[in-house]
Amino acid sequence: MAGRLVLVIDADLLAATRLACADLAARLADQVGMPVTVAAAPVSRLDALEHSLRRDGEAQRREYAPTTRPDPAAPMTSAPFLWRADGRPDWGRMWTTFCELALYGGPPQRGPESPLRAPGGSGADSDAEMLAEMRRGIWETTGLYAEAAGPGWLSVTCDSPTMAAWMCAVIILENVGARLEDDRLLLPAGPDYGLTDEVKSIITVVAKTHHYWQAHVADAGRIAPEIERS
Repeated sequence: MAGRLVLVIDADLLAATRLACADLAARLADQVGMPVTVAAAPVSRLDALEHSLRRDGEAQRREYAPTTRPDPAAPMTSAPFLWRADGRPDWGRMWTTFCELALYGGPPQRGPESPLRAPGGSGADSDAEMLAEMRRGIWETTGLYAEAAGPGWLSVTCDSPTMAAWMCAVIILENVGARLEDDRLLLPAGPDYGLTDEVKSIITVVAKTHHYWQAHVADAGRIAPEIERS
């Protein structure tokens, strides 16, 4: 099969790992300009294939071990603040790359000792200035519209209920409270939130999950089924 690449994976891998393989194949296809097939096979066949390759003098194989990862419970490192000429945070230029989501084994946005929880009871009104920064930061990093949604809550309007549900579930794994109302993602917006701490975390976690939704999940419909049919 000249001009074609085949990635063979264990059929019993977790769904998240299979999706990561599909993402890798799609990026590789774009990079090399060649089709990449993802095939899932029982581990017994993979063992037989590996044994055959070891005995084949003309075959070349190389195994890549994962790099050492930090404590998965440790929060992600903080990106440096960038400021505009008017003294306000430059949210649009704050991040050029994103860490892996906690869903895929990356560091969570917040550590387990400092989560952002949903406000209890009726909550208190958010600080108007901090709320405005959260809305502006989410708009600059994702293009999504955000608004106050009652005391202690910020509502982000997503493209669909499916997108809102996916982002909600993933954000909870980042140790940030979230809930769902149809196509709206609701996030905590406490009255005592600080610009460089809670406000930045909210904007970062929305930008991070939105990036993955746009770049990987929303486009995975054309990839994931190929794994299931293999």
